[in-house]
Amino acid sequence: MNTMSSINEPCYGILCHRQYVDRVSNALLGVDDEWRTIGDEEEEVTPSTTPEVDQSSKCLLVPTSMEKGPRKSRTGYSLLVIQSCIMSPAQLPPTARRQLSWAGQLSHKTETICCVVADQTNENNITGKKRTRSNELEEDEQNDSYLSIINTIAAEIWKELTSNGFDIDKEVLRIDAHPKTINSNSEVCLALQRCAKAEMSCISDSPIKLALSASVVTAVVSVVFTSQKVAFWGIARNKQHFEQLNQRLNDYATKEVAVEATDCKSGLNKSSSYQLSADIPVSRAYYKLAQVFEDEHLLHKIANLRGINASGKDSIHLLLNHGSGLDVGASPGGWTQVLCNQLCIPTVALDPAVLAKRVDSLEGVTHIRAELNSKEAIAGIAQHVPYSAIVCDACLSNPKALIEKIHEALESVKNSLAESGNKKEVVTFPLCTVFTLKFPHKTTGSVARFIDTMKDALPDYFRRFSTLGGQDNIDVSYKICHLMANSISERTVIAVFQKR
Repeated sequence: MNTMSSINEPCYGILCHRQYVDRVSNALLGVDDEWRTIGDEEEEVTPSTTPEVDQSSKCLLVPTSMEKGPRKSRTGYSLLVIQSCIMSPAQLPPTARRQLSWAGQLSHKTETICCVVADQTNENNITGKKRTRSNELEEDEQNDSYLSIINTIAAEIWKELTSNGFDIDKEVLRIDAHPKTINSNSEVCLALQRCAKAEMSCISDSPIKLALSASVVTAVVSVVFTSQKVAFWGIARNKQHFEQLNQRLNDYATKEVAVEATDCKSGLNKSSSYQLSADIPVSRAYYKLAQVFEDEHLLHKIANLRGINASGKDSIHLLLNHGSGLDVGASPGGWTQVLCNQLCIPTVALDPAVLAKRVDSLEGVTHIRAELNSKEAIAGIAQHVPYSAIVCDACLSNPKALIEKIHEALESVKNSLAESGNKKEVVTFPLCTVFTLKFPHKTTGSVARFIDTMKDALPDYFRRFSTLGGQDNIDVSYKICHLMANSISERTVIAVFQKR
């Protein structure tokens, strides 16, 4: 018995780098990270504003061969089927799209229930002979089961093609079938040719023209087998599959992740003799903070607190323009670029190292070449208070110590202002802080333990940060994210401080 159903919501099959499976699937399903709210005493989870998504049913991870070992298991690609997508994989940030090697649109789901019975005649012929492998019968049954569903979907695909006016004399097909471990591509091609031959009464065994080249094919059939009895498939025209989807992934996306590094001693551009635009990122770290301030959940949260209508990227400069930005450990200046160019706020870049010349020359950027807790740094930070954004991507393997140092420095700024008779506060609300948590180990267990440790420590740190604004009754909402540009041992913590 076979059943075929149409998939009414956007569905894609993708090959995704194993380290990015959770991040990519969450983005495609619109799953926001868990916000936690800190009040005076207790911490509570903030109810999500996004609809709940049953990821177990919407994101199917297809078993594929995997290398053994803690390091090797993190390499290679995983095959996913993601249903009810809120966007196309082509709409993901380039830092995510570069981790996808293939994507296909899926519009149908086919299930088959078959009973595989070994050929009795064949069994009689080999009676008394020893099998060379104990699992030979099991493998034969598995292959037969896949062939059954392959033949089923081939008939359905051919029916769909002909009903949509497929011209067998003029058009050329490409077949993308996954996983490759069952020789799926060849088997689907052969089964489809048999269907066409039977219906068209052709003499040729290959009446359908098949090719791989994007410049030749007119339509692409994408097939993903999630088991021996279930397959997802879809048909897309050439432009849909290549120009609008796959030619925005992998190496194509890597070209979009533009970085023009600078000399660490002079701050001058390394690779270009001509003047580069100040918008071109000076480091890959730029894409971390850029993604943070493209997060609609965060932008709407701040916009609501400020009582402004901040729909669209053009209005992002209104969100935090009630204060300055502070970038701690700024060199070479990737995050400073985001604060200055994307948020359009005056920015203090604090780092004893050199800042890229094209960042240092930006209007509104002040570079303080000093250590965090030095007198020079304290005096310089005090000149630009209050701050509405404080960010840090400094490389320190103990994130708790880093956040502690930042708080100590800002407390010193607060005391310095009080001693000088300056009535300004160090921060203004709403305040947004973004810190990169860089853990010393990469194994999944180690990272999970470090995250748990940070979850225990962050509420106390944030309560102390909230006193820098000179007001009581401050609530803090925060979440820990795994951004597309984070490494496997990094997480980013985003916090919003607001008046109650």
